Amino acid sequence: MSVLEPCQEPSVSQLLVALEVRLEVEAAIEKLPLTRALEQCLLFAQAHNLTALIQFINQELSGYTGQPPTYRHVRLSYFDNGGQYVDGLEEYRSYPIVTGVCKLETHLKNGLSLMLPKQILDFLSEVARRQIDIGHVSRSEIEQLLEVIRNEVIYRLKNITY
Repeated sequence: MSVLEPCQEPSVSQLLVALEVRLEVEAAIEKLPLTRALEQCLLFAQAHNLTALIQFINQELSGYTGQPPTYRHVRLSYFDNGGQYVDGLEEYRSYPIVTGVCKLETHLKNGLSLMLPKQILDFLSEVARRQIDIGHVSRSEIEQLLEVIRNEVIYRLKNITY
């Protein structure tokens, strides 16, 4: 028969140190570029063995391999080969962005938007019964998405229980 070891409750000073570190990470997330802030948050999560937070941060940094969370859906705009806006595709305006934060920030830094794959444009052309040459996520949509992700990270940090 083994003797059970008593559960060690974290001391008040340990909790205060952990809280102080968490607040520093939250402040960094609000001020730093999101990629850098997520890297800081990842170090914090690893140091505190916060498995769910580690997985979340890794997916946000590198991108999602499956369906991303609903907050990662953005509105798309479609244009024909003459540059005219194509209306009437409302049910196809919401698009899940699986691209990682690092790549999204690089796109913004270089003045790029995200373009849709040709297969999707071909499908949309059939639905619209006219050629769609461009479907893209605008810079402003990418900026908004990064802010939503930043807020999601802050929310998750504030709701950590030790």
